[in-house]
Amino acid sequence: METTTKYIIRTLTTLLEAKGIKEAVLAPGSRNAPLSIAFNRQKGIRCHIIVDERCAGYVALGMAQKSNQAVAVVCTSGTALLNLAPAVAEAYYQQIPLIVISADRPAEWIDQDDSQTIRQDGILKNIVKHSYQLPEEDREEKNRWLTNRMINEAINLSISGQHGPIHINVPIDEPLYETIESTENERVINCITQTGLRMTNLDIKKLTNDTHQAKILLLAGFMAPNKTINTIINEWADTDKLCVLAENLSNLYGKNICNNVENVFASITEDEIEKFRPDLLIIIGGALVSKSAKKFLRCHPAKNTWKIGEETLAVDTMKHLTWHFQCSPDTFATQMQKTFTTSDTQSIYNNTIKKRSIDADNKRQNQCNKNDWNENQIFATIYNALPKGSDLHLSNGTSVRNGLNIPNSKELKYFANRGTSGIDGCTSTAIGSALMNQNGVTTLITGDLCMLYDSNALWNDEMPQNLKIIIINNHGGGIFGKMPGPPTTTEFNRFFLTPEHINFSHLASAFNIDFLKANKYEDLTDALNLLYKNNGCKILEIEI
Repeated sequence: METTTKYIIRTLTTLLEAKGIKEAVLAPGSRNAPLSIAFNRQKGIRCHIIVDERCAGYVALGMAQKSNQAVAVVCTSGTALLNLAPAVAEAYYQQIPLIVISADRPAEWIDQDDSQTIRQDGILKNIVKHSYQLPEEDREEKNRWLTNRMINEAINLSISGQHGPIHINVPIDEPLYETIESTENERVINCITQTGLRMTNLDIKKLTNDTHQAKILLLAGFMAPNKTINTIINEWADTDKLCVLAENLSNLYGKNICNNVENVFASITEDEIEKFRPDLLIIIGGALVSKSAKKFLRCHPAKNTWKIGEETLAVDTMKHLTWHFQCSPDTFATQMQKTFTTSDTQSIYNNTIKKRSIDADNKRQNQCNKNDWNENQIFATIYNALPKGSDLHLSNGTSVRNGLNIPNSKELKYFANRGTSGIDGCTSTAIGSALMNQNGVTTLITGDLCMLYDSNALWNDEMPQNLKIIIINNHGGGIFGKMPGPPTTTEFNRFFLTPEHINFSHLASAFNIDFLKANKYEDLTDALNLLYKNNGCKILEIEI
């Protein structure tokens, strides 16, 4: 099919048709010429020409109102978009799915006294569900992915859940009228709402394109403790139908749940890629800590990727999302409880992952068995001392990464500020959590810089007596020494490592908190015993 040369616009019209948009109202113009050409040549979309933009908006509104189907309305740049506003406002308050698409000038010409340039980005933000500013034409892979994701998200948002208008603003550079032959396929991200979940048979064989040996991987990121989810997913993990890889922050644990996410993916060699690449990837929970997992699954995607979550806008962390199940993880787990335990799919994939996880854990334990004073040994010793079933807070940086390498055999409840991954309030968060955990013990494992950044948290008349603070003091931002790049710069020490020489005993004394210290393995076990011997807030500094 011959159509516009503009990749972004071809993506837009292709996805509109793929998602069932059959009608488009176009107001003629020059800057939107590529849009007009693409819409007219998209065989599954019928075009209606309405010259006046105000009328075009209301015509599209009436079509969507009557059909109860989303309708696109397209205009050129400048005040043309403003003339759509009355109809868009009506659609917003009637909850009618209107897809507003406006052509725009490239960003460099805004406010430069060029023709038909106004600030269009977000200009309808108060009367639409969401506004989208597409990237400028660029064939680089990152922009192709971004464009595809944004358009999928925009259309899904308009037609799923509570309907309503959305606005897509498209910067378009000249030339405007050229065409090419195009046969490109675009990824479609499907959206299933909670109510629609029951209506879908979710045939595993069909979605994985594999009738007998489907490699199904459930990958779990940050979640609050939830007994329902844990019970059901353990039932799934006990079968050979799928594999469960869950970071400790997911609060999923069990004999067949693997927690060594980072180490499993970091160990995969080039000749093992296909063995570890899943057919179906199911992602639940929030952000993952593991960089190696994200790198592998972005570069070697599953045939289908599902994201489970109540968020309105689908999260495409692995860049290859195909289905967004817009429901809570426990709803998904409950409604899909029998799907993975009764299907006749059989796979050795689970055993492949489990063996690699065991190998990674054995490697970690071997490192711990060495009498070196190292982080692996220290974290293993701390873990052994933690009270079973207690709360564990991990600060951001090295602490959260080291804290996720140990399988959760003690049924700990894990917490961390991984929404934004900042170091600014980890101690305060742990204090707040401890105040709500008065019948149990709360432990915070933090680094020296993270502790100093939030040291004002100790200035507190309600300091919980069930809180134990463990400071891993490596005298600076040790995590930067493990990243590729910073150690090679002349600025490493001053700008990245930022070494400190603070006496933490003075900090504890200032706030009248009991203080313990260990700087060798022989002292650590005794210090940990004292830390948990009786009630009372205490600080233990472990100096590396």
